[in-house]
Amino acid sequence: MIGAGETAAELIGSLAGRSVLDPAVPTPLVYVDREVLERNIDRMATAARQSGVALRPHVKSHKMADIARLQRAAGAIGLTVAKLSEAQALAAAGVEGGFMVAQPYTGGGRAEAHLELARGREVIACVDSIELTRELGAAGAAHGKPVDVVLIVDTGYGRLGVVPPEAVELGARMAAEPGVRFRGIRSHSGRAYTLAGLETRRRIAADDARAMRDVAAALAARDVACDIVSVGSTPGTAGLADPDAFAGITDWRPGNYVFFDRTQVEFGAATHADCALTVITSIVSATAPGRAVIDAGRKTFSSTTAREQPGFGHVVDREGVDIHALSEECGWVRSTTPLQVGARLRVIPNHACELPNLAEVVAHGTDGIIHGAWVPVARGRVW
Repeated sequence: MIGAGETAAELIGSLAGRSVLDPAVPTPLVYVDREVLERNIDRMATAARQSGVALRPHVKSHKMADIARLQRAAGAIGLTVAKLSEAQALAAAGVEGGFMVAQPYTGGGRAEAHLELARGREVIACVDSIELTRELGAAGAAHGKPVDVVLIVDTGYGRLGVVPPEAVELGARMAAEPGVRFRGIRSHSGRAYTLAGLETRRRIAADDARAMRDVAAALAARDVACDIVSVGSTPGTAGLADPDAFAGITDWRPGNYVFFDRTQVEFGAATHADCALTVITSIVSATAPGRAVIDAGRKTFSSTTAREQPGFGHVVDREGVDIHALSEECGWVRSTTPLQVGARLRVIPNHACELPNLAEVVAHGTDGIIHGAWVPVARGRVW
């Protein structure tokens, strides 16, 4: 229990050397195995080098300065953030290098905040309309400093961006706007989240890269240079090292690969042994055979379901245990074997990226032993 004046990070730090299964360790606890984490970071960095591309990893998955520094040390040329405020938080925590802001933004003084953050570092805005380009350009012109922008291209996911036939015309118009500096194009290989299997993911990644090369070539024919041609998602890059498929691509932007999760295992992008982030949760009620309640609910796991498997996570080293429902603070467990009050479960979540945004502090260590605590400094940054 947190004492007077003690922070959650200090509490977890004081438990260094203890097992996550030790009753003295409070649950629910989000725990990252640092050895697995660093292996994942190194593997992706190696795959990028083998493919002839740089890495600009997405930090929305972890929101932690310490992990961002590990990615930078492994060779990342910069970092991708979802929101401008995430970049501000990481910069304030001392993370060096540039940022690509993946989500378009408007109003709220954020164009000016973008320019302020860009003093001494690269900050790139991603947009898919001439309206937002002009909004950014107006701020850039007013401050005498152009805003770097890239155009979001929709290669089939159907979220942000314009389709390739429209991208060439829009990119040329953006490049002609005052107050902005057109840097290139980026996509998101989100289709790789809809179909499983290595060969399917390989095909989707190659198709996306081909579409982006075609857009860049068509822009070049109109004297619009793309020094950035950026693609990627974790299933669209993990295990897909291929210099031919990614020829002409400048960088990848995977995010979830630092942790992986149950969903990535379903896609074949990872194994359970690759999953660096788990939730440690305690059984707090077991009033009937085959049924129990744990102390982790939606406020720990989120309510994300897996693509194919039922329940809210994979329970490690326990067969026949299923977290089949969640309330805000509790999880309902079914089990084919007896469960005792006080027993602990270690769970690989369905989707790891939401958990650091929910957790005040994340424990880290190796082989279930706590070494210290990390604070997700960019959690809750919705602006």
